[in-house]
Amino acid sequence: MNKNLLYFLLAITLVASCRKNDDNAFNKSPDERLNETLTAYQKALTGSSYGWNANLITGDGGSYRFYFSFNDSNRVLMYSDFDSTTATVIKESSYRLKALQQPSLIFDTYSYIHILSDPDASVNNGTYGSGLKSDFEFRVDTVTTDSISLTGRFNGSKLSLRKAAQGDRAVWANGQVTNGVVNFKNYWKFLLYFRRLTYSGTQYELQFDTTIKKVTVSWISGTRTNSVTRGYYFWANGIYFSDPVVNGSVSIPGFSINSFSSGSQIMNVTVNGAAAIISGFSSPINPDVKDAANRWWTFGAASDYYWICFDGFHSNGVDDAYNLKSIKNDSAKFYFLLYKPNTNGVDAFFTIYRDTLDNSLDVESGSWVTMNITTSTGESKFNEYQIRSAWPATGPGDLTRKQMFQSSGYYFVQTSSITYDQVSIADAKVWATWYWLF
Repeated sequence: MNKNLLYFLLAITLVASCRKNDDNAFNKSPDERLNETLTAYQKALTGSSYGWNANLITGDGGSYRFYFSFNDSNRVLMYSDFDSTTATVIKESSYRLKALQQPSLIFDTYSYIHILSDPDASVNNGTYGSGLKSDFEFRVDTVTTDSISLTGRFNGSKLSLRKAAQGDRAVWANGQVTNGVVNFKNYWKFLLYFRRLTYSGTQYELQFDTTIKKVTVSWISGTRTNSVTRGYYFWANGIYFSDPVVNGSVSIPGFSINSFSSGSQIMNVTVNGAAAIISGFSSPINPDVKDAANRWWTFGAASDYYWICFDGFHSNGVDDAYNLKSIKNDSAKFYFLLYKPNTNGVDAFFTIYRDTLDNSLDVESGSWVTMNITTSTGESKFNEYQIRSAWPATGPGDLTRKQMFQSSGYYFVQTSSITYDQVSIADAKVWATWYWLF
């Protein structure tokens, strides 16, 4: 037999063998295999006897805690630590598993998880158009016996589900998460601006960014200043971190809040089962303070717009302590303080009024200003270079002007991506909040 013919017959045999093996490997259609996968995921979702504890990390890095209980009728019960209502009232809505480009979990009726992605910023204190950069449609990444990991299809938020223990739902139902949400409001009743957790012989400064639920924790170890940022969520009567804060052999997962005394200005908390306290301080630990003032000024100087302060100075626990919002001139009322850094000359510090008849804005009083920053410490001082429009001789405007130019100066603290606090060095019970809204 011709040798070439033998080679040809051998090749046909091999191809036929491969085809037979392929047929065995793919003896089900793609739709059948996909349906089997969706069925397996449905079984996993509904198979947790006590539901799921869930952590959702938004596209901005904020941490939110959820509880889910799924059933076979495509209904889901949930709690969320978004606020005291979502932490108290269990919500029922619908869900479905669907093959989009890959198997996905979709919360398809408005529920607590939709609040975070709501484009109406008045709903979640996020950004108009994008909310808190979260999702309500998630692709399924991995499924194990006790966990499910998912990724948001639009904003890339991360949703991690872990099987709940028998008592976990009771933490929500018994109000312990709600207690954490409510008790945390007392944290903002400290009169001194800087707050520190004292635990196991070390003071840890806490700086919360509530817009994206992050906390920066700073402490001194020997000659070194340490600072880490964590997401946080409410759980079991307090605040817990997305990852523990570790200082040598000390690990801090968070703290439960036991009480707050407005008289002594002490918050009693528990860390790892041990008593600890949070109290107010007059000076910062976070090394970012050294750079914040220059960052605030430079950001404003690089734009044609300006920083805005709506409430004037906070003092001794009182917002708008000098009562700027009470002043008016005919049909025009105080609207905000303006500060415009300027690289080509002096800065502007003005009071802006809005006319209630035509909504026009006007400078009522103000000064040209220079700002001096000590880069080694971040301490900043404002100097009045020249009056642009006369200030009142007495009252809210006069008090604001005197406070702004007091000689001891200020620390600047960045509190979110669009806000800074200007904190008095002479009296840390006095500060103003500046917004960038452009």
